[in-house]
Formats: sequence, C-alpha cells, structure tokens
Amino acid sequence: MSWEMIFVFAVLSASFVAMVWEKLSIDLVAMLAFSSLLITGILTPAEGFRAFSNEAPITVACMFILSAALERTGVIDAIGHKLNELVGHSDWSLLLVMLPIVAVLSAFINNTPVVVVFMPIMISLAATRNLRPSKLLIPLSFASIFGGTCTLIGTSTNILVSSSGQRFGQNPLGMFELAKIGVILTVVGIVYLLLIGRRMLPARETLASLLQSTDSKEYLTEAVIVSGSPLIGKHLADTPLKNQPKARVLEVIRAGEPLAAALNELVLEQGDRLRLATVLSSVMEMKQWVGLEISPQAKLGLELTGSQKATIVECVVGPRSSFLGRTIRQLDFRRRYNALVLAVHRQGVNVRRNFADIRLQFGDTLLIEGAETSINRLRDNRDFLMLLDVPHAIPRKNKQWIAVSAIGAVVGLSAFGVMPISAIALLGAVAVVVLGCLAMEDAYSSIDWRIIFLIFGMLALGDALVKTKGAEWIAQNMIQALGAWGPHAMLATAILSASVMTNFLSNNAVAVIMTPIVLQAASALEVDGRPFLIGVAVGASFCFATPIGYQTNTLVYGAGGYLFRDFLKVGIPLNILFWAISAYFIPMFWPF
Repeated sequence: MSWEMIFVFAVLSASFVAMVWEKLSIDLVAMLAFSSLLITGILTPAEGFRAFSNEAPITVACMFILSAALERTGVIDAIGHKLNELVGHSDWSLLLVMLPIVAVLSAFINNTPVVVVFMPIMISLAATRNLRPSKLLIPLSFASIFGGTCTLIGTSTNILVSSSGQRFGQNPLGMFELAKIGVILTVVGIVYLLLIGRRMLPARETLASLLQSTDSKEYLTEAVIVSGSPLIGKHLADTPLKNQPKARVLEVIRAGEPLAAALNELVLEQGDRLRLATVLSSVMEMKQWVGLEISPQAKLGLELTGSQKATIVECVVGPRSSFLGRTIRQLDFRRRYNALVLAVHRQGVNVRRNFADIRLQFGDTLLIEGAETSINRLRDNRDFLMLLDVPHAIPRKNKQWIAVSAIGAVVGLSAFGVMPISAIALLGAVAVVVLGCLAMEDAYSSIDWRIIFLIFGMLALGDALVKTKGAEWIAQNMIQALGAWGPHAMLATAILSASVMTNFLSNNAVAVIMTPIVLQAASALEVDGRPFLIGVAVGASFCFATPIGYQTNTLVYGAGGYLFRDFLKVGIPLNILFWAISAYFIPMFWPF
C-alpha cells in the first residue's frame, strides 16, 4: 500500500466524517478534498480539472433549470390543486391519490421543487380534513425518492452513476433502463406506506398548533401609553402586559419609529405605541387598565393603524437561504420584515425561548406572525419555503406548454438516443430561458451550486481512488471476504453499503465513490459490471432512515413536527425491504 493510497483513504474518511459532522458545508468539504489532492501532487492540475469537463454536473445543473421552469410556470402547482377535487377525507385516501402523482412527477423533475410545491398543498388538505400533517409529509418525501429510481433524470445520482460508469467501459444508462427495477420499488414503496408505514407515523402537532387560542380569532391592534400612566418608567417585563396570557407585545413604536432594543429591556415612556397580538377577551380586559388606551379610543393626534387580522404562518429555511448561519437577532427580523418570529422548530424540538441567538440551518421551521400585508411580502422571499397553499409569485401560465415541451423533448430524444442527454438538457435549459419561462437570474438561482461543486470534488476524489489503485485494493478485499459466495453476495453487499451510507452522506458522493469500487470488483470476478452499476444507482437513493440523507427529508422534518426516531421507525423497514427486492430482481433483469 503506497503513501498516495493511504493519503487518499485518509482524505476520503475525513470527508465522510466532515459531511456527517455537518459543521462545514458539503461543497466546502469537497473542495478541501480536491485541493489536498492537488497540493500533494496525487492529481496533476490536468487530471484534477478534468472533473470540471465532466458532462454529468452540466446535465444536473440543466435539470435544475428545467425543473424550475415547470415550477415557475405553475405546472406542478396546477396539478396539485386539481387533485384537491379527487381526494377523500381520510389520510389513506389522500395518500392513495397523491403518492403516485408525486412519484410520477419526480421521475422527470428534480425531487426538491416537487416536495416544495406539494408540501403546502398537503398541509392545506390536512387542515380542511382535520388531519395531522405528520401523517402525510414523510410519505410525500419518500414518494419523491421512489420516482427518482425510475428514470435516468429522476435524480442527479443516476446521471452521475451513468457518467462514472462510462469511464470503465460501461454504456450510459438509458432513459428508462432503471424503470425495470424502479417501478417495482415504487409500487412496493407506495403499498408499504399505505398499509404499514402510515400506521407508524405520529399524529403530532405542528409548530403553529402551539399557539392556537381558545378564541376563534386573534388580532393585531395598538395600545398607547397616555399621560399619567402607572406604566411610565417601568420595564415592559415588569408590567401586567408581560403576564397577559392571550396578548403578546410584538413591537414598541416611539416617535414614529419601531424600537430595535429587546422588548424585555425597554423602559416605557408616555406616547409609546404598543403593537399587540391579542384576542377579543384580552382587549376587553385591557380597556379597564388605567393609563393604557386601546386604539382607536386614544385621541392623541397619533397616526393609528386600527385593528388588522393577525396571520401566523410556518416557513421553512430553504437550502440556499441567505439566512443560513445567521441568528434571528442578527437578521433584525422584527424591523426588517415587520413581523415577529414566535418559535423555531429544529430536530424534533419546538423552541419558544432563547431562540433569537440560534444560528439558522437548512430545514429549520419558523413560526412567524404579522399583519397580512407583511406576510404577503414574505411570500415572495426566496429565503423561505412558506407552508401556505399560495404561489411565491404569479405563475407564467401562458408559458406552461414550453416548459412541458422542453421536459418532453429531453425525455423523448434521450430515450431514442438522438443526442447525449447532456446536450439535450443544455438545449432545453436554454430554450426555457429564451422563451420566457423564467428569467436568467432565476435560472442561475435555481441551480443548487453546493451540489454541483460537491460533484466536482467527489469526481476528483474518485479519480484519485482509481489512480492510486485504492478502488482496486478495496475490491480485492471485498472479493477475499465474499468471493466464495459469488457475485450475488457481492451485489447484495454493494447495495447494502450504498443504502447505509446514503442515509448519512450525500447520495451523490456515495454514487461517485462506490461506482469505481464495484466495477473493479466485477472485473476481478470476471462478470458483467452492469448489475453492479444499477445496484449503486438505486442503493444510493434509499434515503429513508434519517432526515439528513436527502434534501426532501430535511424539508419535511421541521414542517411535520417530526423527531429523528420517526424516520428510523418508518424508514429502516423500508430500507431493508428495498435492499432485498433490489438484490433479488437486479440479477434477473441484468444477468451477470
């Protein structure tokens, strides 16, 4: 074993640990690994930057743009709203209709926008049917993963496996080649969720339910500290306002400007206006207090806003949000958005105290309260994924046929082998921008650049693993341990390894690293590498046991009020089931 091989193994191990540790972003980890290979000379600059000429990342980026075009033109949203007329009033009937539709869409569109659009739809349907969203959102995420196993473009993992396999003499995966196993997995997965998984899901309250009042309506109103009030000179925390159970002080306005200081630290003065979120019973009680006037009773020459309907919404911090790593206090949320963060949900915990200094992460759910005008402004903010059944912007419905035609062309032309999928995807992405489905800046922002740079870094690490004969060394040791059991045992082990790792690491990283190893093993066993290639592709998508293995799981984690163990309970049996099905059927469809 050479020092170069040992170093590559050390970089590989350190990269995986860093990704699980989650203190550094996955793209930074990948670029650090890439840089270390260049500095040590294990890869020459020409060899290292060959990863940037790989067609797989370009294809993945173009598919992000095509998916964004479908979302921006309202295609996905229109499908979701039409389904409202078809579903019944039980969680079973709702899932029976929704899951197949989500799976089919995810076979041709990036999973994340499908879940982003359907998540508020599912929550809205749950509310109108008196159901808990926690019964619906994990199945939504899982169904999007099922669909990704059916086509080449269903997930970036499949595109990467296909591209990596070509380096070892494998033909690229066909558009529907994976459907032979993917359709079986999708049908079995949906049946499992309907009959078994649904029963194991918790009926848990979401974050918004924490603040539901016994009164039917909650309002925003204002109160004024008048001359001679006993509240003058007191800290807000020492006044009866702080202990009023159904009234919350959202903001204090002095001389026409909202005060930026923490509410508990404020000393009240004459003329201060207090913006309150309260119910009618509390308003009636506060009217009896000396020195406090509820608008519009106060006649002090001040500009009073009167009472507005208060709106409480849940928003998920998006994967490319500018809020990542920043605290609510740093964001000056109250002044910046004229709305108040009431609570934060993270990793199964609803935090209502001391959350202002928590650094926000992808998947955090914020409970936000504000006037309807403020909430309307937040809807168009790309830092959030708002859990409301409303679009982020007016969809360009007259362009829907263009977006659908572009996706259809990519699928059809790729299936018939007219051009490489990378070229077709690029042409389709250019077409949807030129023809007005989305603006160029929207196209750039739709690409998850973290994933793209992760792919570049992992491709370089995979090349280093092959160059130093590290992949061959791992394959030889696998053969020594399992060779007597034949290629079936080797394939089952490869699928199991990929499915376990992908629940803790990026599925793209798992695919790029596992592909050369299993193809080296197939070569040493003198069998066809095709079933191993398929095994890695599907195994790297079995992200069911944790909320951190896949973006869609992270999205629904906070929105559904889930705990980590909820994914373990529902996902581990599904992982085992999919592993067994894949190990049995793949050799039948792709013989050794």
